[in-house]
Amino acid sequence: MSDTSESDKSDPHVMSFYRVRQALGVVALILPPALIVGGMGLEGSLRDSVSNFFFSPLREMFTGSLAAIGVFLISYKGYPRRSDETFSDQVLASVAGISALLVAFFPSLADCIPPEGMAHCVPPAETVTQKLIGVSASSWVHNLSAVVFFLCLVIFCLVQFPKTESRVRPYIYKACGYGILVALAGIAGAFAMARWGGAETFVNVHNLIFWGEAAGIWIFALAWLTKGKADQAALALLRRAVSPEK
Repeated sequence: MSDTSESDKSDPHVMSFYRVRQALGVVALILPPALIVGGMGLEGSLRDSVSNFFFSPLREMFTGSLAAIGVFLISYKGYPRRSDETFSDQVLASVAGISALLVAFFPSLADCIPPEGMAHCVPPAETVTQKLIGVSASSWVHNLSAVVFFLCLVIFCLVQFPKTESRVRPYIYKACGYGILVALAGIAGAFAMARWGGAETFVNVHNLIFWGEAAGIWIFALAWLTKGKADQAALALLRRAVSPEK
């Protein structure tokens, strides 16, 4: 049984709703590959974390993508709150969206990468938000907002999204929710290894925090593409390409 009814397909408002979800998933899907290709091409290496691309030539890619995700989420209406729910889709999405904007515009502590031919590097200039609340406070805002953002996604995947008549999609959502939790645990473990476990070089050389964050973002993308029925949209596009209407 299709998860999208024929009446939904003929309703432009419903289809627009799906396209917003798809756009949200696409932005998240392409962010890590863009940073990987850009980082290797422009700097010859990856940064230690996704957040540290704020201090790279790819700053606009990082902040622009997060800002787009934040605006999408804040504008996301979702379903009205049910009697058995503590909060609605819209409240959860708004919290996640605000968190994404805070991650984008309140940078964490920067990696100090020395320019070519120099033994020591000059720390990057402070941003407006760092000047307003301080570098350390900005880092705290950034890190806490990132945690809140991912936890909101976990709630979406484990609690909100599975409330569907589809037989298959709830399993995908739940797998995404647990996947994000595993990614968060991996990030926390890598951070602990670098900070207190004496394995900072190992963590940095293998970019463990970056890959943990990238995995979380990719899983987030999969969840929203599934919620936006991107699979059905792709199949419909393929059918039109193979058998165009005369």
